[in-house]
Amino acid sequence: MFGSSLADVFSAPAYDCRVLGQEQKPEFAVTRLRSGPREMEKAPQYPTDNAILICVSLIPSAVGQWRARYDGREVGVTRAIPFAATYIDLNCPMEMWVRGPFDYLHYYFSKELLERIALDNSVSPAFQLQEVFFIEDLVVAQMTKSILAPIRHGERLDRLALDHVAMVLGAHTLQQHCGTPKFASGPRQGLEAWQKIRTEEMLQASLEGNISVNELATACSLSESHFARRFRHTFGTSVHQYLIKLRIEHAKDLLSQTKRTLVEIASLSGFCDQPAFTRTFSRLEHMTPSRWRSLNSATGVR
Repeated sequence: MFGSSLADVFSAPAYDCRVLGQEQKPEFAVTRLRSGPREMEKAPQYPTDNAILICVSLIPSAVGQWRARYDGREVGVTRAIPFAATYIDLNCPMEMWVRGPFDYLHYYFSKELLERIALDNSVSPAFQLQEVFFIEDLVVAQMTKSILAPIRHGERLDRLALDHVAMVLGAHTLQQHCGTPKFASGPRQGLEAWQKIRTEEMLQASLEGNISVNELATACSLSESHFARRFRHTFGTSVHQYLIKLRIEHAKDLLSQTKRTLVEIASLSGFCDQPAFTRTFSRLEHMTPSRWRSLNSATGVR
């Protein structure tokens, strides 16, 4: 349940959705639903699905604002906290009543994806979700905050960003809410020299982010989880954060060596638009691109 099907259940036509995989049957999806004030009403019953849904309340939901009959038991909001997280198994029957206003971000995980994350980490893919409702979950809250800024500015979440969110929250869900044993870290090992070179080449050729961790891992003859761990050990950061670093370095070359406009440089460096480029550059370099250019230009551009 994601995108338009989720919006139909909540009667919230204003929604935004990003998916990994096939549009009609993705492995992972992020959907934001919003609604203004409205009376409590029963939602349509959602279709069952072999998937897990994490719902994050971006604004505190008042006690009594949301309630449900989930798998035969009554559940609901017990305390109003920001970024409260709810985990439900979409194979379990649920009747739901909801009142506005609300602002929810939903993470959809197919069980196939969670099974693959488990196998990649050498633990049993047989798991059972321990459902919880409107709890404090610091990992989910922090991950949600990290992707809200680009979403609020209308920026796209590229495939690498979605991959990163899916792997981190998938592993967290298995360990904290499915009773899965702690993943074995194994010996700390980075990418081999040829894997490092191949990875950098592929990322340099895909600054717009239209590449997945799976494609990078396949090129290095590794599983996604093993590749992500080795990448972090080699580069000291996630694949997505390293891609942002490459974008900024490419932009610096263009700023200092050419007279191209900021709009052109933003596009050539993989950013969706010039405002997104300026925000990211200013956050990382502590000055605007124009100011950086004036201090470092080799072309006389001011």
